Amino acid sequence: MSERVGVGRVGVGLPSGCPVGTEGTTPPPRLPLTWAYMLEMEVLFLASNSKEKQKEYDAKRAGKRGRNFNFIVYPEDLPENWVQLLDDTHIRWIEGPLHDKDAFTAEDEQKNSEHKEGQLKKEHKHCMAMFESVKTVAQVVDFFKGLFGESENGAIIGVLTPDLTADRSGSVRYMAHLDNPTKAQYDVADIIGHNGADPQEIIKFSISEQLHKMIEMEKYIEQHKIIDLSDFAARIRDEHIDWYQILTTKNTFYFNCFIRSRREIAKEAEALKRALDEGAAYVDDNGEIRWRKKGGK
Repeated sequence: MSERVGVGRVGVGLPSGCPVGTEGTTPPPRLPLTWAYMLEMEVLFLASNSKEKQKEYDAKRAGKRGRNFNFIVYPEDLPENWVQLLDDTHIRWIEGPLHDKDAFTAEDEQKNSEHKEGQLKKEHKHCMAMFESVKTVAQVVDFFKGLFGESENGAIIGVLTPDLTADRSGSVRYMAHLDNPTKAQYDVADIIGHNGADPQEIIKFSISEQLHKMIEMEKYIEQHKIIDLSDFAARIRDEHIDWYQILTTKNTFYFNCFIRSRREIAKEAEALKRALDEGAAYVDDNGEIRWRKKGGK
């Protein structure tokens, strides 16, 4: 009895080996290795874990934890040497320019009638602390209370409650209102890095700018039919140094998966083309790929 094989549709990755199922049926397509697929696999892995492991996983990620925290300081409420006190902790941090031209808006007044539209806000500085290890908000609050003291109501003296940030570039850019033209503008040169922090390096790309560049990188890979990560790196390291920085410092894993999935799809397409050229398969009037019986027509 001759072996029967399955039916696929043009443009869909077919299982390797192809002789599965029976003629006239469509076997489940083989999924290329993509980022979405890997996330799906992670979800399946977590679902298969024991309840105890899942609880550990959830507990580890409970609350806000991170390394980078925005905080606002009111210099007039702090000791004159507040900058030195913070420097002496040896954490990397960035100090924004003095915001002495910020005014309340109509929206601010609607939220709080005491904040009259056009009235200048209390002078302040937007800053960002970058810790070596992950911290919770509570730990960072305790850190600042240890430096500057605690008020009667339990707040940090001279500092608003720190807030975790996932966008360091956006945080530094906001210190000068670079992306907020309707707000008072401040000089980027007045943004100061402490203990090795480099604001000019951080300020380069916001999350939206990086996303745009990543889309450009994907299009470049597709246009040049790149199927090897080292080939991609070699092509862009001189022509597109900004792409090279994104590839090598933040998104190597993602682009390795993206390129590898294209390589697998290319292999399947080549195998399918060879089968069509050799007559082992054909395209019917409905645009479906049909595989011929072994030894048959």
